[in-house]
Amino acid sequence: MTEQFTSNPAGWFHKFCEASLGILAVTVIIQIPLDIFTSIWEYLGDYDKYYFIIQAVLPLIGGAVYATLWHDRERTGRINSGWHHAILLGMLRYWLAYSISVYGFAKILKTQLQSPGYRLDMPLGDLNGFALTWYYFGYSYTLAVILGLFQVGGSILLLFRRTTLIGVMVLLPVMVNIVLINLFYDIAAGAFFNSIIYTLGLVYLLFNDFEKLKAAFWDLVERFPTIGGKNQWAKNGLRFLVIAAAFATIYQYLWNDKTDKILLGTWKVEKLLKNRQPVTETAWLKDSTAWNKVYFASWNGAAFSPNPYRYLPAESLRGSYEFDSLKNDIRFIFQNPAKKGGKDDTLHIAVTNRTQKSMHLHFVMASDTVDLQLARLR
Repeated sequence: MTEQFTSNPAGWFHKFCEASLGILAVTVIIQIPLDIFTSIWEYLGDYDKYYFIIQAVLPLIGGAVYATLWHDRERTGRINSGWHHAILLGMLRYWLAYSISVYGFAKILKTQLQSPGYRLDMPLGDLNGFALTWYYFGYSYTLAVILGLFQVGGSILLLFRRTTLIGVMVLLPVMVNIVLINLFYDIAAGAFFNSIIYTLGLVYLLFNDFEKLKAAFWDLVERFPTIGGKNQWAKNGLRFLVIAAAFATIYQYLWNDKTDKILLGTWKVEKLLKNRQPVTETAWLKDSTAWNKVYFASWNGAAFSPNPYRYLPAESLRGSYEFDSLKNDIRFIFQNPAKKGGKDDTLHIAVTNRTQKSMHLHFVMASDTVDLQLARLR
């Protein structure tokens, strides 16, 4: 039996969105074989200069023309709108399923989220948002596979009309998260653009079933017994109290936090004296107490590092500290390997000439008098 498509009247903007996304889907589908046979792009020249026209301008112009003709013919009864809706939504679903599952398989087959070896040896503070994102999500292959399976599984659900809405609800949270990561972690512009249009396509499919969603999540009346009768003031007060209590829980922690906020940061040792004798810049290669950087990290403690390029815990002096801003005194508690059993030891460090960007530290460690002239790096 042949399925009959019924008319489904909609406004011009609705048709414009549907037509634009449908044309975009067609352009992507056409590009698939072109990407495989790269000689065509070599003939055309630099692909990047055509990308924006093909993926953005062409669908918008074509969508406007298509929607205008469609809307005009619908009013005169010369077109079956139901058939057009079915075709365009079908192209949209299949395009999204292909495009999103490509990224899913890329995670599973390890062509995405893989950091090159040289990047793994870079200091963490020198990595940009893209490198940090790739390293973080690539650290666990299991997590990458799970994300990939969500993308592939949700895409499969898009291929069936009965499960399209479920597929959208699986994929949309994933894609919104990807959009935010691409935006705030400066991921490549092409990836950001793709994530935007995939998300817009999913949002359109979601709102295409708006009446179903409204019936399920808004109109449906829960059958739980009512507590408190019709006293809405008491109910709303209790709702507010729940959120306010959550805020107060964290705020009181910040209010009671007395850890150092003044010295907090990374400091470069501009000048190091031991027993009033200057220590050479290369002394750190043989002497782990020839410090080049000092880190004050509040409740995370403090660390004196000899390596000027990166922090290595094994060669650094690390411990907790308390800073008295009135006395300009630091009480630094660290584990002293020179003591039997590696017991804790305490240094009393005098702070002088302290400004926002520089300060001088003076203390006695073992039998050495140490002076450090520090300049703030960050």
